[in-house]
Amino acid sequence: MKQISKAILSPSIMCADFGNLAAEVAALDAAKADVFHMDIMDGEFVLNFALSWHDFAAVRAMTDKPLDAHLMVKNPAVHLPYAFKYRADIIYVHYESGNAANYLYEIRDSGAIAGLAVNPNTNLADFQTLLPLVDKLLLMRVHPGFAGRPAVSEVEDKIHQLTQIKGRKFKIVLDGAVSPEAIAKWSAKGVDEFVLGTASGMFGPKRGARSYVEIMRHLRDK
Repeated sequence: MKQISKAILSPSIMCADFGNLAAEVAALDAAKADVFHMDIMDGEFVLNFALSWHDFAAVRAMTDKPLDAHLMVKNPAVHLPYAFKYRADIIYVHYESGNAANYLYEIRDSGAIAGLAVNPNTNLADFQTLLPLVDKLLLMRVHPGFAGRPAVSEVEDKIHQLTQIKGRKFKIVLDGAVSPEAIAKWSAKGVDEFVLGTASGMFGPKRGARSYVEIMRHLRDK
C-alpha cells in the first residue's frame, strides 16, 4: 500500500474502552494520534446516544491534542454553546440538521475550525454552495449512529468529485468503514484525514493484541 504518513489520523473515542478512559487517552496520545474525534449524539438525529458533553470535558482535561466535536444532533443550536465552552478545536455540523450556513458562520466567529458533515445519501449538489464557508468537510461513508456499519458504495463517486475540485481550500475527512485499504486508496487521491474506528483495526476485534503505537505506525507506513 502507498505511504500515507501525511494523512491526518483521528481515532474515534466512542470506540475506546470507557472503563479505562484515562489510560486509553494516554495510550492514543503516545501513539501520536493527530486529532481525537468526539461523536456527540442526541438519540434523535441518529438512533443512538454516544458521547455526552461530560465525556467531552473529561477528555479535554486529559489531553492537549486537538478535539473535534461531530454534532450528530437534531438541533445544533442547543449544543454549540457547549462546544465553545469546552474548547472544541473543530466543530462539525450536519448539513441534514438544517441552517448549516448560520452554524458555520457562528463556529468561525468563535475561532474554531468550521466543519460540515454530510450523510451518504446527501448529494454534492445539495451542499456545494456551502463549501466556501467550510474548513473541513466530513463525508460519512456509512449511515451514521453506530460503529461497524458497512460502507455505502455510492459515496465513492462523491469523494472522487470532491477530490477533483481545483484549488479547493477545505480539507476532506472520511468517517465510517475506514479500513487500511480505504486509507491507502483515498489518501493517494487527495483525501486529507481519516476517522479511525473498528474497520481500521484501531479498536474492536481487529485490533487483537497490538498496541495503539503499532497500529498507528502500520496505518501510517503501509
